[in-house]
Amino acid sequence: MSFLLDPPALVVLGVLIGRYVDSEPRRRRLAAGVVAVFVIVSSLLYLDLLPWWLGEWMRGSDWMLNSGLGTELTRQPGTDVLAIVLFAAYPLWMKLGLEIDRWRG
Repeated sequence: MSFLLDPPALVVLGVLIGRYVDSEPRRRRLAAGVVAVFVIVSSLLYLDLLPWWLGEWMRGSDWMLNSGLGTELTRQPGTDVLAIVLFAAYPLWMKLGLEIDRWRG
């Protein structure tokens, strides 16, 4: 998980949930559960409570900020504020995916 990969993944999962889960209450519960998993795992990575492996061990915050691209962003007060904003937007990405499926049909 990373700030670069999580939003599109949440949108795609929202579309899939909207398309293949038949009842609205089940859709809402599943969508909330998926968002919760993303927020919890990503938060633990960002706080360096979970290690990340991508060819070599790295800090979770490095992976969350750089996504393996080598941009050399580091955890600082400014990136902490940005992380909070990005985590708060995770439910909106899921909602967008669910809405895309509704627009489809």
